[in-house]
Amino acid sequence: STSTLTPNSSTTTSVSNTTNNSPRSPHHSPHTHTHSPATNIQNRKVLVVLVSNGVSNLTQASNQRKAKMILHAKNTPYVEVDGMKPEHRDSRNELFAISGIRGNYPQFFFVHSNGATSFIGNYDKIEEINEDSGLPRELLDQHPEIQTWDKVFGDVVDSF
Repeated sequence: STSTLTPNSSTTTSVSNTTNNSPRSPHHSPHTHTHSPATNIQNRKVLVVLVSNGVSNLTQASNQRKAKMILHAKNTPYVEVDGMKPEHRDSRNELFAISGIRGNYPQFFFVHSNGATSFIGNYDKIEEINEDSGLPRELLDQHPEIQTWDKVFGDVVDSF
């Protein structure tokens, strides 16, 4: 299912940023993620990560930390929506409606340049994509259906 969730709206404010404390700034890793000139502007998308910074489930809390570590290691920009924050409640509920999954964190979504929002998956999906990216090139060439980091996240931008 798709919906409209504007990455730069006040309903999808991000966590604090070490270089810019504006609530509208997407979370940036310390390194700048660059895009090749061949990236099609129409395919660009913003990655939204739905978390709950107060989650008591240890597995979910661990998966949130590991997911953020992967995103930082891959220099992938993202907007974080903290489901615990009252000001993010509407965005959280909209994302829950898109994924069909409530109360399970983290969840990953793309907001596309046309305004549609799509569900990517949970932590297991991100971990699978990350691991599959390390498969031998020959195997990946023989199986173009295997999702790699570059295929899935290559068009991610910090904002439109």
